[in-house]
Amino acid sequence: MAAGLAVSAAAHAERYSQNYDQPYEDQAGYGVATLEERVARLEKRQSSNAGLLEMSNLIESLQAEVLKLRGQVEDLRHALEKVRRQQKDMYGELDKRLEKAEALPTAPGPTTVLTAPSATTADPNAAGVPPGAPNGTGEIPSATAPVPGVPGAVPAKPEAAPAPAAPPPPPVVDPAIRQAAYTKALNTLKEGKYSEAIGQFKEFVATYPSGEMTDNAFYWLGEANYVNRDFTAATDNFERVIKGFPQSPKVPDALFKRAIIEYDNARYPAARDILNDVIKRYPDSSAARLAEKRLERMKQEKH
Repeated sequence: MAAGLAVSAAAHAERYSQNYDQPYEDQAGYGVATLEERVARLEKRQSSNAGLLEMSNLIESLQAEVLKLRGQVEDLRHALEKVRRQQKDMYGELDKRLEKAEALPTAPGPTTVLTAPSATTADPNAAGVPPGAPNGTGEIPSATAPVPGVPGAVPAKPEAAPAPAAPPPPPVVDPAIRQAAYTKALNTLKEGKYSEAIGQFKEFVATYPSGEMTDNAFYWLGEANYVNRDFTAATDNFERVIKGFPQSPKVPDALFKRAIIEYDNARYPAARDILNDVIKRYPDSSAARLAEKRLERMKQEKH
């Protein structure tokens, strides 16, 4: 019995000795010969974990930046959509006005120019009427009337005073030329050549500061300035229509455009006042209907 126990103990010791001499196996099943190598592997694993942590933090930072950029893109998209709506409304209103532009009247026939009376008709003597001949009054002037107190003396004939010069007649405006200039500028505007149309309308109102189609020319000049986003010039030309031609059918449209300029510049109370004024003063006009729509839109936008 004792001998058997001794043999068993010896065998166990031999196996222990053999296992002790064998390399250590890690969790992955790979052998590690020494303790130093095990420590190196642990340090390497920790270093790898630190790199992963740093990469994770970087990814989180990038995700936060992406979310921020998405918000900015969304804000820009809304702003761009608002600008597109404004441009669509602007060009739509301009197209409607161009389509509804009044039919231009045909040019009348040639104008008879009255000339000032000549000097020969104003002074009979200047026309070679001899002394003693009947003048314009039917009387015969006496060239031999005696001079009182001087027997046989005949007074000298006084020289006739020159007739006053007649004022020059006003320049004759050729309706056909005026009509052609207006039509040319309006067609240029319809073609979308706004800067060129501005120059032509300016030339028209400088040549014809009053009269037919001048109010229309100022209005379309304001429209062209508005499309070019020159709000100062547009306002000036619309005001010329409103104040210079108060009876013009273009006044309601000019007032409406004044309100739109105030709206585009975020002066909403002023825009609202002008729109209400258009509705009150010109309730049956197309400008009044447009004003009602714009007021409803401002209400929806909470302006």
